[in-house]
Amino acid sequence: MKYFYFKAMEKKEKLFISIYNDYYGSLLTEYQKGLIDGYYNLDMSLSELAEENGISPQGVRDAIKRAEKQLTVYEEKLGLVKKSQKIKELLEEVMRDCPPDKKEKLRKAVEILID
Repeated sequence: MKYFYFKAMEKKEKLFISIYNDYYGSLLTEYQKGLIDGYYNLDMSLSELAEENGISPQGVRDAIKRAEKQLTVYEEKLGLVKKSQKIKELLEEVMRDCPPDKKEKLRKAVEILID
């Protein structure tokens, strides 16, 4: 039953894990980073990752779940994704209300946050 949930993870949840990985991926081990990147960014299957790493698909699944948990804990404790999103929204709001000659600077600030 848990395996079904893993395969049926909502797109929104997958997106958040991918975003968390962008922010906190460097805090994971190289092994965990490789699995998260393969699964979320390269759309590799558990079987493909298992073959590539010489372990079972269940082993890959367990390692990915542990890495997801770590990424989620980092966000819960540090909140960088949430803070960045709030700043981006505020900058976009200010950009709508500011004079045209200042919009370019604000647009660049929003781009920096997105990258």
